[in-house]
Amino acid sequence: MGEKFNPAHADRLLADERRTWNDPNQILQYLNLGPCTIMVDVGCGPGWFTLEAARKLTDGGVVYGVDVSQEMLDRLRERARAANLHNVQTVLAEEDDEYPLPTESADVLLVANVYHEVDAASNFLGEIKRILKPGSTCLVVDWRQEETPVGPPLAERVDQQDVVEEFYANGFILAGTCDVGPYHYGLKFYKTKGAEEPHDTMNNVVP
Repeated sequence: MGEKFNPAHADRLLADERRTWNDPNQILQYLNLGPCTIMVDVGCGPGWFTLEAARKLTDGGVVYGVDVSQEMLDRLRERARAANLHNVQTVLAEEDDEYPLPTESADVLLVANVYHEVDAASNFLGEIKRILKPGSTCLVVDWRQEETPVGPPLAERVDQQDVVEEFYANGFILAGTCDVGPYHYGLKFYKTKGAEEPHDTMNNVVP
């Protein structure tokens, strides 16, 4: 498990230059956000993706920003208020094991720059599966296992094939890979509907 990001450095997560390598619009396009969509942004921090998603939702859509840091959530709430976005809700999580959100309530879920910090012994994937509706989408965006100008130490990064295998073991179907920028990989999963058998489609490219 990688080291948790220090909330005292939240401004780093909001730097304009980040758009050149971690652009929210490039990433959120793979979630097909629309009216009445319920989205969960896990490990939302101060809302780099959360606010952009909220702007794309209309007619009853809501984004739940989930984080283990109340300081990060306070910052997100302030930014949402300043941007006059009323469809953002903050959720304080109990580490990786429990998120106070209803079962099968989310249409889409984003796990961006977070998976390498997850404790392997936690119930992280179990909670994601519980929250998502059957057949709904989870997009994982994390750091490639190669040296990059920014990002966590190489030793803390998680190989994308390991992510695929862990999601597969927890009842997800891999829809394919997504182009999410020069330093990250993107993996789009669907939660199975019960009768479906998970299968590996690593060579697929999500449009």
